Amino acid sequence: MEIDENFFFDPTAKLTVALSNSALRKFAENFVAHSKLEGNLPILLDTNILLGYYGMSQKEKEKLLEFLEKFKERIILTKQVEEEFLRNRLTVIKKDFFGPLHRITDDYQKMKSDIEGHLRNFRDNKKKILSQDYPDLYSKLQEIEEEVKAIINDDSFVEEVKERVEETTSNHQNIALLDGLLEKVSQFNITEGLSDTELEFLKIQFEQKVNEYKNEKEQSRWKYAVPGCGETKDDAIGDYIIYHEALKYMKENSTSLIFLTNDVTKGDWLQFDKNPHNHYIEQTYRLTNEILYIIHAQKTLTEIDFENIHSSAAEHDLETSKDDESKVLESTIISIDTVKGFGFIYTANENLFFSYNDFDGEFRTLKTNDVVHFEIGSNSKGEPKAVNVSLVKYEFDDMPGNILKSSISHINKYRGIGFITHHPENLYFHQAFFDNKEEFDTLEIGDEVEFVIGYNDEGTKIARKVRIPKSLPTTPAI
Repeated sequence: MEIDENFFFDPTAKLTVALSNSALRKFAENFVAHSKLEGNLPILLDTNILLGYYGMSQKEKEKLLEFLEKFKERIILTKQVEEEFLRNRLTVIKKDFFGPLHRITDDYQKMKSDIEGHLRNFRDNKKKILSQDYPDLYSKLQEIEEEVKAIINDDSFVEEVKERVEETTSNHQNIALLDGLLEKVSQFNITEGLSDTELEFLKIQFEQKVNEYKNEKEQSRWKYAVPGCGETKDDAIGDYIIYHEALKYMKENSTSLIFLTNDVTKGDWLQFDKNPHNHYIEQTYRLTNEILYIIHAQKTLTEIDFENIHSSAAEHDLETSKDDESKVLESTIISIDTVKGFGFIYTANENLFFSYNDFDGEFRTLKTNDVVHFEIGSNSKGEPKAVNVSLVKYEFDDMPGNILKSSISHINKYRGIGFITHHPENLYFHQAFFDNKEEFDTLEIGDEVEFVIGYNDEGTKIARKVRIPKSLPTTPAI
């Protein structure tokens, strides 16, 4: 079996209804079991699962090693994953383990300097008004400044940090040579690598497919997604190679495959809403008569926290901004008190508090069920809250070109919710999304509706505005 023009992943290759139905049905019937790693299908690990080990806490490292030991008979690596792991291992150890540890004391010294500078600037800026009109408060401010400086200049904490970091680095100084993860990985089965001819063919195909993906309109771009199309680095073909190594393994061994990855934010392995790409399922089945179950590792291995605890918040924000086009979230106001000047925004985890100071606009005009954009910040206690809140208007009259039309696939009038037929995932809607709430009560499965797409707080597409069809130009939903 060779990777060539007759056997490669083409998102637009022609399908039959029978093939599509068989592939999607088989995937749906078995996904839950395989997402729990039940059965005996081989488990292919993505490189990020392995390299992420070095930034995890010691407790989580041990859990990951236990998982690898438990499933070692089923775990496989492709040649590309093996090469990426070996090529990046030492760099990641320095970056995600030793480097952040040694920066703790430097960052603490910088924090001390920043605090002293803020205190000094505040005192200097307010000196005239406080010293002349409120001399007692100015004296108290000076006392506070001296007390804070005395606390943060206590070297006992810094010395303890240095001692503990030195102990940790000494215990792990030989990790480059004696690495528990490396030992575990050496026990896994490795697939054969692709030939130079196959790799050259994939390079040409990858460039073409990525260009097709990027040249498509954003709303239909998902149809042309291929592994690696969401990468911004120059050498982005790695995921495309891994995918084809997996295809070849599945075909030659007549087996379906579980692929565990934490690379789920760029819209290539999974959609941006974390749902599978249907054309991945269909095209893989067309080529192999098998199913590749692409699974978010963090959701399956819930007992393991893959968080990189050694990265700073600033580094995390930078990584997030690279992965996500925007950190702005969207949801609805679940309650509002315009007199007292605060309200709550619905999110799946917890309703987020916000005040008039957090809102950009006329706070008194806000009402329950208004749609808002916001970011997640924190209050003085470190508790999450909504910040940079702004009103979002979804009005049919203002966006005729964005009005879609489809049919009701599910309706629950007791709960006041329903779903609209849409590809690749049916769209959720709530009765509150109707201007005329009485229209919701008349809906039945199969009824046509017009709608405008928005997003929920998790970034998943939903029908944000819904109505029974009017005589307006509409676009059939894909």
